[in-house]
Amino acid sequence: MAVIIPFWLCVGLLLYAYIGYPLVLFVFASAAQMLKDIRYIIKRGERRANPDAPDWPAVSMIIPAYNEADVIREKLENCLALDYPHDKLEIIVASDGSSDGTASIVREYAGRGIILIDYKERSGKASVLNRTVARAAHDILIMSDANTMYEPRSIRHLVRHFTDSRVGAVIGEMILESLSDEHKGEVHYWRYEVVLKFMENKLGAILGANGGLYAMRRELYEPMPETTMHNDDFVIPLRIKQKGYRQVYSPEARATEATARNVTLEAVRKMRIAAGNFQSIQVLWRLLNPLRGWIAFTFWSHKILRWLAPFFMIGAFAFNALLLGEGRLYQVLFALQAAFYGSAAVGALTTKFPRIRKLCAVQYYFTAMNVAMLRGFVKFVSRSQKATWTKIERK
Repeated sequence: MAVIIPFWLCVGLLLYAYIGYPLVLFVFASAAQMLKDIRYIIKRGERRANPDAPDWPAVSMIIPAYNEADVIREKLENCLALDYPHDKLEIIVASDGSSDGTASIVREYAGRGIILIDYKERSGKASVLNRTVARAAHDILIMSDANTMYEPRSIRHLVRHFTDSRVGAVIGEMILESLSDEHKGEVHYWRYEVVLKFMENKLGAILGANGGLYAMRRELYEPMPETTMHNDDFVIPLRIKQKGYRQVYSPEARATEATARNVTLEAVRKMRIAAGNFQSIQVLWRLLNPLRGWIAFTFWSHKILRWLAPFFMIGAFAFNALLLGEGRLYQVLFALQAAFYGSAAVGALTTKFPRIRKLCAVQYYFTAMNVAMLRGFVKFVSRSQKATWTKIERK
C-alpha cells in the first residue's frame, strides 16, 4: 500500500489536471451560462459590451522589444493599419538595449506617429514595462509583443469592455501559426488552452493573458520587481483580480503569432516561463485561498497541478515500476507509459522522417514541455534564471 497509494495519487492528479478538470469546468461553465440566460430572460437588458462605442477612449500600446529587427517593421505596419482612430492610438516601442538595428528601424516611423523609447542598458521586460508605463499618455494600456500581428478591429474589441467600470483587464485570443509539422502538438495544445480560457471566463476566473494581446487600466498597473522573470502577462492581470476588478476574455480580439522554429527552442522559452510561474506563487498566493471562490479553483486546477505535472509523471512511472509484480493491470499501465515516452523519443530523434515525426508530435511536445517545466523549477530553486530574456527564432 505504501507504493500503490502514491502511484494512484500521481495518476489521478495527472489525469485530473489534463482531462478531469476540463470536464468539471465544462459542467460548471454550462451551469453558469444557464443561470446567466435565465437572468436575462427575467430582467432583459444588454447582454454584451457595447460593440461600437460612440466615443472610443484614447489608448497607449506598449511594445517591449529586444533585437526584433527581423519583425519590427512588419509589426509597425500592422499597428498603423489597425481600425482604430489614429488620433487616439499612441504606439510606443520600448527597446531594451537592442543591438541589431531595431531602434534605427523604429526611428524611420517617427513621422508616422510611432514613439521610440531607446533604453541603452538591457534590464529585462519587467523593468522596461515599469519605466514605459510611467511615460504612456493614456489611461487604457494595450500590451503587445513585436512578433504579434493584430487583426484590424482587435483594439476595438478589447477596449469596448471598459465601459463597465468593474472591468480591470481584457484578454484577447492568440492564434498560433505553425511553421512545420513538428509544431502540430503545440498548436493542438494551444487550442485546448483556448477552450479552457473560454470556459473559465464564464466563471469570472480566467487566469492571466498572452503577453502579446491584452489591455488594462493604467491606474491598476503595479510596478513589478525588476527580478520578475518572463511571466508579466500572468502576474499583471491576476494582481488586478486581487484588487477586486474583473478580467474579461474577448475572443473577437484576435492576433496571430508564429511558433518557435522548433520544439527545442520552444522548450527553452517554456523553461524560462516555468521558472517565472513558480516565482509568481510568491506574489499571487492569496488567490489560492478557497475562500476566493472560482479563481482559487481554476488556479489550483489549471496552473498549480500543471506546474507539478512533471513530478506526477516521474512518480507514476517510478512507482509503477515497483508494482510490476502486483498483477497484469500494473504491467499494462507500465507498458502504456513506456510506449508513450518511447514515441516521444522517436519524435525527438526522427528529424529526417517528417511523417513519423508527425505521428509522434503530440507525445513529443507534451513530454518536452514537461521536461522544460521541471528544468524551470530547478532554475527557480537555484535562482539561476535571469530577468532578461533570450530571443528565440520564429521565422
